[in-house]
Amino acid sequence: MKKNWRKFINSLKPSYKVDVTMYHFIPGMPVKANKTRHTFKKGEIEAAKLFFEQVSNKTKDHNIAPVEINLVRGKRRVVTSRHFGPINNLKQMRMSA
Repeated sequence: MKKNWRKFINSLKPSYKVDVTMYHFIPGMPVKANKTRHTFKKGEIEAAKLFFEQVSNKTKDHNIAPVEINLVRGKRRVVTSRHFGPINNLKQMRMSA
């Protein structure tokens, strides 16, 4: 009986995603954005946070910049965001399709 209740409660919880956007900048060319999304099932906030931390640490260790990492709840709400490099300046520049 408890198992059925847990399934019901988990079905009401939101799903989570970790979005990683890597920007490639070459002077004189449009900025290219490489987006990767890792999805997690409903209610898996701990696994999503752990993955978010691992990605952030790897990015710091390997000195990959510019990178934007977002932990998203549901469809759009950003829970946590980390930027490595001049992300705001790159977003103002011309982006390629």
